[in-house]
Amino acid sequence: MNDTILLFLSNALTATAGWFVGKRKTNAETDNLVLSNLEKSMSIYQDLIQNLKDEIHSLNTKIQDLETKVDMLMKENRELKNKK
Repeated sequence: MNDTILLFLSNALTATAGWFVGKRKTNAETDNLVLSNLEKSMSIYQDLIQNLKDEIHSLNTKIQDLETKVDMLMKENRELKNKK
């Protein structure tokens, strides 16, 4: 009888210790996955931001070109009006 109680207690202690160790390991793995997913998300957002910056730069260049053309056309228009 005494051996049975001792066996039961040792099994219970082993199971409890295993549960605590397993819980810590599971929590650590979950934290690592969350951090990994966060890094991937940040990388995707950084790529998107860089693409948007490049597009904005391109559009600003295009706007400057168009403003220059408008200025030239306005000047030409004034000159043509003055010739009449």
